[in-house]
Amino acid sequence: MAQKKKNIFNIIINTIIILLAILVIYWFIELIFGGSPGLSEFNFAAIILMASFFFKVYREIGETKIEMKHVSIGVKDGFGKIKEDMSSLKNDMSLIKKKLEIK
Repeated sequence: MAQKKKNIFNIIINTIIILLAILVIYWFIELIFGGSPGLSEFNFAAIILMASFFFKVYREIGETKIEMKHVSIGVKDGFGKIKEDMSSLKNDMSLIKKKLEIK
C-alpha cells in the first residue's frame, strides 16, 4: 500500500513539474517576442517550478536516507551472525581436535 501511494505521489509531482516547465518555457518564448505574461507572472511560475523540483529532490534524498538506515541495520546484523558462526566453528574445531587428540 505504501509503495502504491509513493508511486501515485511521484506521478503527481512529475506531472506538476512537467506542466510548470512547459508553462515557463511557453511564457519565456512569449516574453521574448513581446507577449502577454508579465515578468512577475513568469518569475512566480519559475519559482514554483524550482520549489517543486527541490521538494522532489528533498523527498528522494529522505527516502534514500531511510533505505540506507535499513541497509546499515541489515549489515550490522549480518556481521553479528558471521561472528556467531565463526565462534561456533571455533568451538567445533576444538571439539574435533579433542576427539582426534591433536594438540
